[in-house]
Amino acid sequence: SNDSSARPWFVSIVFKSDRHNSNQHIWNYGEGTGSNDDNIYLRHDSNGNLYFGWGRDGARNECFLTGGINTSTWYGVYIASKGTRLSGGNASAINLTNAFDIEIMSSADGFTGLTGGNISSNWTSTGGRMDRGFAGTFSIGGRGANRSFHGKIAACVVSTMKRNVALPNDTEKKLIIT
Repeated sequence: SNDSSARPWFVSIVFKSDRHNSNQHIWNYGEGTGSNDDNIYLRHDSNGNLYFGWGRDGARNECFLTGGINTSTWYGVYIASKGTRLSGGNASAINLTNAFDIEIMSSADGFTGLTGGNISSNWTSTGGRMDRGFAGTFSIGGRGANRSFHGKIAACVVSTMKRNVALPNDTEKKLIIT
């Protein structure tokens, strides 16, 4: 995006889950645990399903990334926001898919391949505002004081990007993850 309000960024994280029977945030950027607190996060549920989300309780955009996280596998997840700031009414599945670039690699194939394209198209909830300014902190391994991650984290890279510049290509994404 070249919009003056655009704030493109990416987060890459390499983790291994122990599949603790709880809702766990692998990383979170946001305001906290209150119902009016905005958060951007990567989480997995008690069934080992992996989700990326942005919003607050009752008004959240959440994308299903993959299921069946395996306890013996390391996963590398790359999530890039193109900087789009959607209002709740514009946060449709199509607009959200166009706003993000998401890829996963794993130790199952020796971290040799990406998922084969942007996997940000399976939005399970939409309509959450992304145009509010919010403060907060970036947490690795939880969401502030709750939703602790019960696995291992090997690496995390967080960066802002320039507006109106192409996102990293597949070779660059692999380097960022590994």
